[in-house]
Amino acid sequence: MSIFGRATTILNIVAEGRGQLSLTDLSQRSGLPRSSVHRIIQELEREYFVIRTSSAGGYSLGPGVLKFGMNSHLQLVAGMRPVLTSLARAVNENVELAIFSGREVVVVDQVSSTARLQSVTQVGKSFSLHGSCIGKVLLAQLPDWKVREVLPTVLQAHTSKTITDVDRFLAELAEVRANNLAFDHEERDVGISAVATCIRNAAGVDQAVAIVAPTERFDMLWKLFVERLTKLQGSVDARGVLFESSAG
Repeated sequence: MSIFGRATTILNIVAEGRGQLSLTDLSQRSGLPRSSVHRIIQELEREYFVIRTSSAGGYSLGPGVLKFGMNSHLQLVAGMRPVLTSLARAVNENVELAIFSGREVVVVDQVSSTARLQSVTQVGKSFSLHGSCIGKVLLAQLPDWKVREVLPTVLQAHTSKTITDVDRFLAELAEVRANNLAFDHEERDVGISAVATCIRNAAGVDQAVAIVAPTERFDMLWKLFVERLTKLQGSVDARGVLFESSAG
């Protein structure tokens, strides 16, 4: 088997393992020597194609792999469209779906509301990881040491409220991990606030679902938004499909 073939074999097994497989497990499933698997994993980690999970010492897909095969990934996004539509209808605000793409986060789908917020974000628009709730909630799925590697050396201040201190940012990620919710209080755009949660699909890809609103409305309705996103966390299965019991 070629080097490329061995690397893709390991990537496929990592994707199927959903963060639970160790080097020994990968060796057993691939039929490759553990030493070879270790070398391949090191190379894949260096390019952020895989990352080590914080629990059980396993491996999962990293942000670097998502910039390849975006068209194929968008087919997976289609399964989330009913979820986004239902959520947007419930809160009457814009709802967005985003994923990692290298060292940025990209909005891959959006359902617009009828509440006059129409052009803040466009599908395909990328955001810095630290300056948005979608970036925060996706980064929160990584261990702190990997977050430090992925973040730029200098955190850009998009507004006066953007967190630019790495230690303070990591402290906020610890809070995000506690309830799988991240906030953006005008940290990317003045006058716009948002809250997001993370949902992992069957391919092991983390997806951020965000509710975006003008700050004035957000301040009045944020408890409703949190309630809906918390409900969403428990009502979407691994394929990104609403359970029948909560579809209404």
